[in-house]
Amino acid sequence: MVNVWAVSAMLEDTDMLSPEDAKKALPFCTVACGELSKRLKKPCYEDEPAVIMACAGLALYKYTLSVNTAADDFTSFKAGDVTVSKSPALLAENAVRFRDEAIASAAPFLEDVDFVFEAVEI
Repeated sequence: MVNVWAVSAMLEDTDMLSPEDAKKALPFCTVACGELSKRLKKPCYEDEPAVIMACAGLALYKYTLSVNTAADDFTSFKAGDVTVSKSPALLAENAVRFRDEAIASAAPFLEDVDFVFEAVEI
């Protein structure tokens, strides 16, 4: 299985999450490692940086969805002429982009489970 601690460290190094949020995302790292470990072409690929990054991307995506759906935080704050806003949609969009790019770069090490070819009888 892909090393969960390596994925957590990679997630923290991306600067997309604070160190505290990266610790909260550890269960999502475990799930992502389990999912992508099943898709490895060879067990020796579990230490590949691209595979670790793909696990981090998947964990970030799942964590972002979880936090955005459960958050009761403010989305904007206005003080005088200054407005600070946080867009959950933008955070989710960035997480999707990061996940997709990371999984695409790890594609040589993963089995493709999204494509099914079956014979058609005529």
